[in-house]
Amino acid sequence: MERMPVDGCLRCGWPFPSPGGASGAERPLCQRCRETEDHFHVARAVLRYRDGGIARDAILLAKHGGRFSLLRHLANLLAEEASERLTFPAWDGLVPVPLHWMRRLRRGFNQAEVLARAVGRRHRLPVLCSALRRVRGTPPQQGDVGARRANVRGAFAVPGRAAVAGKRLLLVDDVFTTGATANACARVLLAAGAEEVGILTLARVE
Repeated sequence: MERMPVDGCLRCGWPFPSPGGASGAERPLCQRCRETEDHFHVARAVLRYRDGGIARDAILLAKHGGRFSLLRHLANLLAEEASERLTFPAWDGLVPVPLHWMRRLRRGFNQAEVLARAVGRRHRLPVLCSALRRVRGTPPQQGDVGARRANVRGAFAVPGRAAVAGKRLLLVDDVFTTGATANACARVLLAAGAEEVGILTLARVE
């Protein structure tokens, strides 16, 4: 499976066209991050998610094909390689992106929670599964960034401020596409008093 490079956009980790693409820039940002007002501080992914790619096929099979053992393998991969992209002593806890209860019931698990637990074991961080709740069911994300933002608007809530207030939290999910879901989650966590929110995903869509 093809890895995302360690170096890239300071905020989202997107690779620059060439090793010298950011030379001379004090805080190099990709075009997306220069044009987008994100609520998260940093986002990193381990794998490239592309049509026909092994990572995409593996993630879809793990999520929708009942291959839980494959999901656990991917979770261990994320846990092992995440430290190449993020400094883990800087974070106070991990927050998996929640599924609506009906979707979780149908699937039998939340893939983000499986990923977060593997990272938490590896890096000795608490996994705050109750810190964030999906309060509105939404169809699968599709369309452009505007449609994706509208789809998740008002979909997440923090049940109790005490769990997140003053903490630097790392939100964990399987795939980063446009950042709409990540931003929706980060926004409510910050509004509830979190000091900072970062994003860690298994894969990043190209």
